[in-house]
Amino acid sequence: MAQIVETYAEDDDPAGPTGPRPPDLITHVAVHKMTVHDGHRVPDALDDLADCSLTPKRLLADSHYGSADNMALAQGHAIDLVAPARTAKGCSSGRLTLEDFSLDEDGLVVRCPNGVAPISTSAAQAKLQARFDLAVCRQCPNRKRCPVRADSRDGSIARFQYTPARAENQKRRLYESSDAFRETYRWRAGIEATMSRLKHQMNLAHLRIRGMPVMRYTVNLRALGLNIRRCAAVQA
Repeated sequence: MAQIVETYAEDDDPAGPTGPRPPDLITHVAVHKMTVHDGHRVPDALDDLADCSLTPKRLLADSHYGSADNMALAQGHAIDLVAPARTAKGCSSGRLTLEDFSLDEDGLVVRCPNGVAPISTSAAQAKLQARFDLAVCRQCPNRKRCPVRADSRDGSIARFQYTPARAENQKRRLYESSDAFRETYRWRAGIEATMSRLKHQMNLAHLRIRGMPVMRYTVNLRALGLNIRRCAAVQA
């Protein structure tokens, strides 16, 4: 698997007032085994870009790279990492998730998906909590899909606990539905075209080689070749 970072410009016009726009160039290439998760490669990529004095102001990535740890790491490098939050667990099976609840600015539940307000809420460093009237919850048509569960110690209360990180993800998902996010994130589509050109124009899809050292050497050279092609096209 190859991880690629390239530059981009927020401009649909290929030619500026002073001449052709500079080409988008690949600035980082990393080749590793398929057993390594994409999100674990962000620290190495940021360190490599910093060593080359190529640290970007903004980095667009897919959801695999958008973990809370990577967001914090990018912020420490003064980078605005823009990546969709991962899909909440349970969505694919039709269950209700935290995203279906209304939260306040502090991440505490204001209303459940059925419009019922909690009896009380509390916040700790590790957990946030909402407590509902169990008698009301038992009358809810969504009770089989709801994450709120009866409290084993208090027979009149239903409890819903979640982490602050999940509350932050809920805010992220709400922002991701906005026009501002879509306008910013649409530029990430360019990297898919680059991956396609590397596979087919630079023939990375059909390499007849073995071994990680020679694989890294070949992928880096072909990424360099694509950069040269792009620069040559501008000069022409």
